[in-house]
Amino acid sequence: MAHGLEAEYKISISSRVPNASTPHTITEIGELSPLGNITYSNVLNAEGAASISVEPEKVPTDIAARLKDLKETPCELSVIRDDIIIWTGTLLSCQLQGSTLSLNARGLLYYLRYMTLEADLIFATATDQYTIGKELVDAYQDLSFGDYGIDTSGIGTSGVTRVRRYIYTEGHNVFERLQQLAEIDSGFDFWVDSDRDLNFAASRGSDKTLKVYADQSNVLNPNVFWSVAEDNVASDAIAVGTVDDPSAGVAIGTKSNTDLRSKFGRVTVFVSADGVSTQATIDDHAQRVIDSRDGQILIPGPSVLPLTDVLPTDFGPGDKISYSINVGTLGQIFVAQRVRSQRVTINELGVESMELELI
Repeated sequence: MAHGLEAEYKISISSRVPNASTPHTITEIGELSPLGNITYSNVLNAEGAASISVEPEKVPTDIAARLKDLKETPCELSVIRDDIIIWTGTLLSCQLQGSTLSLNARGLLYYLRYMTLEADLIFATATDQYTIGKELVDAYQDLSFGDYGIDTSGIGTSGVTRVRRYIYTEGHNVFERLQQLAEIDSGFDFWVDSDRDLNFAASRGSDKTLKVYADQSNVLNPNVFWSVAEDNVASDAIAVGTVDDPSAGVAIGTKSNTDLRSKFGRVTVFVSADGVSTQATIDDHAQRVIDSRDGQILIPGPSVLPLTDVLPTDFGPGDKISYSINVGTLGQIFVAQRVRSQRVTINELGVESMELELI
């Protein structure tokens, strides 16, 4: 199979101008010519990152005028592959080192990290978890100059209900609360797509194990690590939260994996869930721990050379792919696992390589 070496990459810079009562205005300014590698990543339930380096004297004047003060003139950076935008995020920092200017950006989901509730948001009765997540974002974007253009209009319902109390004096960051809501048992995956739409789904991605296959033909470093250390396996979980009535003590949830316990022995993990006062929710936290640590952790060698039928645009976070490697006398190790993160590097010759983290 031929290597994927023919893609043409470009870097685009756009201005972001806040508006008082409408989404911020995004306007493309122009393109930059990278010096050395282009690197971008996509991460499951996180914002990902991108970084490039340029020669300061070759930065177009209209872009340079904005880069020198990211507070007064905020910007976004986009990675373009074969004239298609494949990654966009907010430009967070610039660093000058000698004759090299480095630009670092984070994905669009990062805007939720700027948002902290400025009023109580209470769901005293069971409410669909997607609705709670949507209203967390909407509550902030409804504030003056708070609309970063993250579109929540397409969010539906999940069929899973929760009870939540977010008191603004407790300092609830929207991204952190959304992440907490999503990570418990029967939770969901969330991301912002190229159209700036916020998406919720029970499980992001699809099964591509028959389409995306990494093995000796394109694995650059055949290293494999597996472990049953204390943080990697658990047969029993104890989750402790809080309750609205201090006199009632704390909310405690316990869950067990009896099959693992009988094969490996009893391994107990304790987790704390601050701000969780509902018994069903604290039980979900405990179950999530058990589900995520039901066997040994296996981390395959991350670096993969793209092939014509396994390109960076063919899969992403949440997709399940195949991975196979020969470990000498131990034989063949094969896994079909979800992609947690995908980091793509493009060198000066346009050669792509990927680093993967599987779960």
